[in-house]
Amino acid sequence: MPKFTHNATPTIVRTPSGDSPVEELPVRLPDETARRLEQVFSAITDSIVCIDHNWNCTFANSAALAMLKADTLLGANLWTRFPQNLEEPFASNYRRTMEQRIPAEFEAYYPAPLDTWFRISVHPFEDGIIIFGNDISDRKRAEAVRDATARRLNQVLEATSDGIVSLDRGWRYTFLNHRATQFLGRDDLQGKIAWEEFPHLIDSEFSDKMRRAMEERVATEIEAWYPEPLERWFSLQIRPSEDGIVIFFRDITERRRSEQIFRHQRDLITFVQQASRTAFWNLDLATGNLSFDVGSYPVFGHDFSKLTNIQAFRAIVHPDDRVQVTSDVANAIATGALIVNEFRVIDAEGRTVWVEARSRTEVVDGKAVTLGGMTIDIAERKRNAEALAASEQRYRVLTELSPQFLWTGSPDGQITYANQGFLDYLGFTMDDIGGDTWLTAFYPEDRHRVRETWTRSVASGDVYEIEARMIEGGTQRSRWWWLRGLPLRNEAGAIVDWLGVAVDIHERKTAADALHQKQLETERQRAELETLYQTAPIGLALFDPVEFRYLRLNERQAEIVGLPPDEVLGKRLTEIAPIPGLNEMFEKVAAGTPIRNAMIEGTVTARPDEHRFWAVNYYPVFHADGSVRAITAASLEITAQKKAELALIESEKLAAVGRLATSISHEINNPLEAVTNLLYLIATDPTLPDQIAPFVETAQSELARVCQIATHTLRFHRQAVRATWVTGEELVGAVLNLYRGRLVNSGIQVEARYDTQAPLLCLENDIRQVLNNLIDNAIGAMRLGGRLLARTHSGTRFTPEHPGGQRGMRIVIADTGHGMSAAVMARVFEPFYTTKSLSGTGLGLWISSGIVARHHGSIRIRSCEDPKRHGTVFSFFLPHISETEIEAATPLAG
Repeated sequence: MPKFTHNATPTIVRTPSGDSPVEELPVRLPDETARRLEQVFSAITDSIVCIDHNWNCTFANSAALAMLKADTLLGANLWTRFPQNLEEPFASNYRRTMEQRIPAEFEAYYPAPLDTWFRISVHPFEDGIIIFGNDISDRKRAEAVRDATARRLNQVLEATSDGIVSLDRGWRYTFLNHRATQFLGRDDLQGKIAWEEFPHLIDSEFSDKMRRAMEERVATEIEAWYPEPLERWFSLQIRPSEDGIVIFFRDITERRRSEQIFRHQRDLITFVQQASRTAFWNLDLATGNLSFDVGSYPVFGHDFSKLTNIQAFRAIVHPDDRVQVTSDVANAIATGALIVNEFRVIDAEGRTVWVEARSRTEVVDGKAVTLGGMTIDIAERKRNAEALAASEQRYRVLTELSPQFLWTGSPDGQITYANQGFLDYLGFTMDDIGGDTWLTAFYPEDRHRVRETWTRSVASGDVYEIEARMIEGGTQRSRWWWLRGLPLRNEAGAIVDWLGVAVDIHERKTAADALHQKQLETERQRAELETLYQTAPIGLALFDPVEFRYLRLNERQAEIVGLPPDEVLGKRLTEIAPIPGLNEMFEKVAAGTPIRNAMIEGTVTARPDEHRFWAVNYYPVFHADGSVRAITAASLEITAQKKAELALIESEKLAAVGRLATSISHEINNPLEAVTNLLYLIATDPTLPDQIAPFVETAQSELARVCQIATHTLRFHRQAVRATWVTGEELVGAVLNLYRGRLVNSGIQVEARYDTQAPLLCLENDIRQVLNNLIDNAIGAMRLGGRLLARTHSGTRFTPEHPGGQRGMRIVIADTGHGMSAAVMARVFEPFYTTKSLSGTGLGLWISSGIVARHHGSIRIRSCEDPKRHGTVFSFFLPHISETEIEAATPLAG
């Protein structure tokens, strides 16, 4: 900014607090006003520097000179005087305001020599730019301190061994430090609700304390166990915060375990002290105060509350031993060595008691401060000392007399002793058990296992235990023995000896092996029975005796009911087979009465359209107390046999009718011939009136048809014994003639076409039976009329056996009846399968397919139930083969 003068037309830049937009107000100021305004600018504590378009300074107030550490700046170039301005963010902001006339504001650090943080506001004016600057170093340093403090606090929170979480008043996690995520095993809790993520908190000790801190704003603490999935002990300090609560917690599982172990060890030490009659004590050398460990045994015969200092203790020491005890204590203090001494005390009853004391001083900074030790009642030991040798001798004698085999071993695994009974059994002497000789006592196949197990126990210190065979020295027979050895350890825990025993288990072992073999045999028999059960050709099942539910069934039973086993198990009998009277039969069996060789008939739910027959046996299975615990069922399906019986009866009826028809046909042949001759004579009589001649001709035609029917009836009944040559027209035409009346009465139009007159060698009557079945079925499918198509033509069949083709005759019978479904077509050639209810046997098409097969032919079916295009087509192919290749069939009856 130029200096204010009379003639100058300065630009007053107004920046309230340095934050408002700059407004340029060109005015003409009088000299006095200009001086005052310059004084005001000079008195402003903010730095104000004006830069012209050549980047030279035209004005700098006193605050600017002080901040920029300059005596004068007028005429100084911005870039050369302060080269750091060439760096960012100074350069770009200055240039943008100068060139684009856009104000700019930023904060930046200017290094030495200024070493200052500036908050700079740059504004354009007529002659260049004005730079307003504030020294914000103190604020920046405060912010740096604050950020550093925050970082350190965050580092402390992250580095602390405590877990720290904060929960808002909605019990949502708002903060978790790293340790907390480790303790909780979750790093996805931010924003989630504590009760939902850790449901075991609800109605627990934790929740009581947490709710009190949240609702009553009372700081609480707790130590408690959290179950799965954490399974840890936690110590919690819960503090209310402005937004909710903050929880400081740590895993104290190890501490609690250590405390438990400590208590256990304390109890154990107490037990040991009481059992070993030992007292642990500590003498403060500075005060002379004497204290005893918890659980110490009253070894001195006085209450410990009366032995609180060294003077009280000296008073109970036997007068003859006081000098020695005093000397030993002084020696322990002087040397710091472990001192062991034996002396006598006088108990409260005035009796002398022998004790042994072991003591050592604790030195701190080179000075003995305490004397600690333990005292044992050795009166018993003293009394037993003389008896020890005799006791050892008695022990050895008892060992030798023991009925059990006893042995010992050294820490390195050498066998050092076996009692005499053991040696006598093995045929060994004490000299024989050294080195590896003892292994020869074992059965050869067991020696490696015995050595390996013994070596492993010696190395690890684990209990030695094995079952092996040892050889009796006298008989050289082997027996099974159980050997067990335990390590005997010293105070340091080192093994000093192995003590062992050997027990004869031969009878038990062999009995166990026999039992195992028996179990294997039983399992084999069970597997065989299970195989028989599952593969039996009859249906087998087991039912409960109350609701008659399936408990078990074999594959055949599942096939009978038409469902997989897993869909049958657990279902009631009547749900699977709703047969009248069946439930009553089971009630009778449940009462204890078996059902033998009963016949039942009906349907099962899986195949409700099939009426079936079964031969059944039902037996109760009794408990030991005589009550019925289950019902067994054996079912043999005899549907095929029953249908065969019915078919046989029907066939026998047909055969009887056939024989009767044959007899009638045979008997009427002679009268028919006579009537035929008479009609011939009448027709050839010249006196026959013309009006009568047509009637005679009609009578001759009808009589010829009667003769033909009689002839075909004879042919149907008489079974062919050898193949004959016959044309397709002769085969089909004869059957159509038999059904001419039914066809006319049913309104069925017959379309027959014979494209070949080449004869075929076949069993003529059998093929007519096939055609009879097909045409009868076609008529039955067209009860409301329709078209029956019959075709015969020469054809060629290609099969794997005849890749070059096989010549023969194809016969097609088609109708425009109601058609068949895919399910019916899939079973149409099965025996006894019929859709005619009681009017059909289900054998016609089965027999027909068999006849075609015996002629080495094939039969196919196509059918459709579409409302507009419906009907069925049967087509069978008969190849040209020799008479010897045709398989003659035995008739069903007749």
